[in-house]
Amino acid sequence: MFAVAISLLAPLASAQQAAVLRRPVEPVVAPVQAAEVDKDAVIQRLREKNRELSEENARLRARIDAMTALGGSEVRAYCASPSESRNTAGASESCGAYTCNATSGLCRDRCASSNDCDSSARCDIPSGVCVAVPRG
Repeated sequence: MFAVAISLLAPLASAQQAAVLRRPVEPVVAPVQAAEVDKDAVIQRLREKNRELSEENARLRARIDAMTALGGSEVRAYCASPSESRNTAGASESCGAYTCNATSGLCRDRCASSNDCDSSARCDIPSGVCVAVPRG
């Protein structure tokens, strides 16, 4: 009988130990003191940074304006029509007897076939010149 009592108490003892082991351990946290913030100094630093960024922004805008103005390094040509070349600065040029080259955006100055010439001209292949077709 004593053996039966011990066998019945053994699971109860291990359950109590498991309950003890499952309790969460509270972490020890040291108190944190808030740092003093000098609001006026922070505001002054932010104003100075804002001024620096505004000046940099103005310099960059001036560079972009210089690059995209007529004669600037970022002016790009494109074909406004099959017979007109235009650039991003606003200048344009009529291609005359030639067509506008869609790859470069510039007017052709030589022809390899009549496709390189305006509809009113044909290509003189040996000379590479667009020649006006007489109307008649």
